[in-house]
Amino acid sequence: MPYKEMPWVREDRLCLPDQPDILVDSQAWFDWLRQSDAFCYQPPGSSDRVTLRREKRRRQFYWYAYLKSDRKLHNAYAGKTERLTASHLRQVCALLSAKARQYRAAAGKG
Repeated sequence: MPYKEMPWVREDRLCLPDQPDILVDSQAWFDWLRQSDAFCYQPPGSSDRVTLRREKRRRQFYWYAYLKSDRKLHNAYAGKTERLTASHLRQVCALLSAKARQYRAAAGKG
């Protein structure tokens, strides 16, 4: 579940308190990602919310996406910072939504 203090990306814009919005895919976006550890993402036209976290694995940092649905936490590899474009974020979110739907169907919940 996303934290209230965590930065949000909605409509492909990063919303930060007391700062102008940052457009995803801009140089400012990638500069901000290099300094950040986590943010929430909501794709345009969707009610799904995904939390992305930067985690250190094998001596490098990678981004992982998480979606909680029906008490089950689903995750997906999102890639390195330079891969986090608007289109890639939508793909990762779609993948996690599909995982959640498959889990619900297999569990007889949907």
